[in-house]
Amino acid sequence: GEREHLSQRTIPDSWDELVEQLSKKRARIVLILGQTDTGKTFFCSYLVNRLLTQGLKAGILDCDTGQSDIGPPGTIGLAVLTRQMVFLSEVEPTCLYFTGSNSPAFHFMPSLVGLKRLVDQGLTLADILIIDTPGWVHGEKARALHRSEIEMLTPDVIVLLQRSDELEHLVKNYSPEKIVRIPVTKGPSPRNHEERKGLREAMYKKYLKQADYVELDLDEIQTDRAYFKTGKEIKLEGIQYLWAERLSGLEGLLLVTERPLSEEESIMVKREVGVYNLKNVLAGNEKNILVGLLDSLGEVLGIGIIDKIDYKARKIRIFTPVKDKEKIKTIQFGSLRLTPEGTEAG
Repeated sequence: GEREHLSQRTIPDSWDELVEQLSKKRARIVLILGQTDTGKTFFCSYLVNRLLTQGLKAGILDCDTGQSDIGPPGTIGLAVLTRQMVFLSEVEPTCLYFTGSNSPAFHFMPSLVGLKRLVDQGLTLADILIIDTPGWVHGEKARALHRSEIEMLTPDVIVLLQRSDELEHLVKNYSPEKIVRIPVTKGPSPRNHEERKGLREAMYKKYLKQADYVELDLDEIQTDRAYFKTGKEIKLEGIQYLWAERLSGLEGLLLVTERPLSEEESIMVKREVGVYNLKNVLAGNEKNILVGLLDSLGEVLGIGIIDKIDYKARKIRIFTPVKDKEKIKTIQFGSLRLTPEGTEAG
């Protein structure tokens, strides 16, 4: 998100009018739409601070997984505030949801599920929720994402932060009386891809500052969003391998080896097990995969980076700031790779 601080005098009257309107309406869900670099984060922070002065318990939901202010990138964060703040990035998350990606384009379903889960939690903790959505607003997938958000949440108010009419296509079918348009005159200068990547890496680095290596027993944890450890382990003859499991139905076989199987070996293994599909994964391929670490209730404790899976010893080593490893019950696989220094690695 944006880190800008404006003095009281530069705040448009329309912002304060909106605060009064939200307070009077007793609105509970407020969805903020705006393109990248329209100052959404500062706008949301201002709203929340002003709502607190109205005696309301306000929550802010940060859905921008690429430029997160609440929690690390790759997560959706909820913060319920009891006192005013200057920078959103200094606020401790009340709860997180791991999407495993910097962009909702690649993890569509987790982005929507995470939004719904955190809104449900937020409504039990706060009087009003301000939802800061991703700045990705054009194209088929972006339209589908925002239309799904609106349909799923039925917000009391949708705020369009726009320079002209670039967001109108997203609210064509929504009650006009629930839409508030706030013009964006000038704002922060647009950031390029490299600047955004640099900001993300700085956030990861900050998050991982207190991280350490923890070793978990594979027999004591579950996995999610991966084939690994979701099937039934089997033994194979006449082939060198580290891990083999028969997956459900037509999904076939997951086989971890130190070198790729030859075509002949693949045919032999498929014939032996009686499957058409074979997923051959190389040992070491798991290194640097970003993961979410969940407790027994499915709540996110934090994120981490896989260092190594020792298939024979049945252990997994993860670099994470999550201190209480006993609480980790599920490992959720993401689609990003990250070095322990916080550098994106594919």
